[in-house]
Amino acid sequence: MDITIDHSIAADAERRPRMKRSRLTMKASELFRPGYRIFVNRIEERFETALHEHDFIELNYVAEGTGYQYLGGTAHPAGRGDFYALPVGASHVFRPYSADKSRRLVVYNVVFQPELLEEIAAASPELRLLERWRDIEAGPPGAGHIRDARLKLEPLFERLHEEHASPRAGTPAMLSALLTLLLIEWLRLREADASGGSGQEPSPIHAFAETIEQVREQALGPITLHEAAERSGMSERHFQRLFRRHAGQTFHRFVQRQRIAAASELLRATEHKLDTIAGMVGYRDIASFSRVFKQIEGETPGRYRAKALGNASKPSPEREGPARPQSRSRASAAP
Repeated sequence: MDITIDHSIAADAERRPRMKRSRLTMKASELFRPGYRIFVNRIEERFETALHEHDFIELNYVAEGTGYQYLGGTAHPAGRGDFYALPVGASHVFRPYSADKSRRLVVYNVVFQPELLEEIAAASPELRLLERWRDIEAGPPGAGHIRDARLKLEPLFERLHEEHASPRAGTPAMLSALLTLLLIEWLRLREADASGGSGQEPSPIHAFAETIEQVREQALGPITLHEAAERSGMSERHFQRLFRRHAGQTFHRFVQRQRIAAASELLRATEHKLDTIAGMVGYRDIASFSRVFKQIEGETPGRYRAKALGNASKPSPEREGPARPQSRSRASAAP
């Protein structure tokens, strides 16, 4: 999903006064639960928060609204999808655009100690994580900022917050795993930005990984193999061959699986009728939707919903298309 943030407030940021460097230092010991090495929160930023430093590493991600991130005392425009990696000792604070309650600024914060960063770096030396982190430490305020225009990092911050907010067996290990995944995705975004800024062409593997991600994002719409291949500058045959090599399945099956995954979530979380859900995930008729759903999930949408709601004896009354088995050729038809 691409987003466009209005950064016309940049001019306003230039006019805003600089903040004096803070002597307030936040301590990791005040945040971590016993046995935990990661702290996560999601907060609505307010004017009452003071400019501060901290004795830990902090990752910020703007989830909602627009405002400013003061780094080293200077205001920088901040909007949804802005990511900041802040080393130990960085002086910063977020401010909403205005005191108007309708102009919210909501931010995820992930906090951890440098020792954990070193452990993650040691486990994956090919990432050159410490080398890149030292570049941020030695750089100007804001060196750790990146624009996540397609919101690829947002689901990871959501999962980190959900896991931390509802601890259960294995939560500390899960938080560490999610943090590792977040750092890898962040480094990949930085690498893509750097190669784009230098005019270098991305490697074929990276380029096709991006193509698959674009298909994933557009799977609920009227996407076709012809359109996807044309955008990539390839013949359909060559595109299909590369897609299967990189994704492990055909283009059509990949799109079907994305649609059925979205439908499964809607069946569990909403009361929408089956024909409504079919339309929401890209199917023009409920018969096609029900056929593909059963191929992938092993049961009809109505039965799936009933089981998910703990009422397996009462499947949804919505019509689910013909019950007769479909041929293999029809099952693999275009979504």
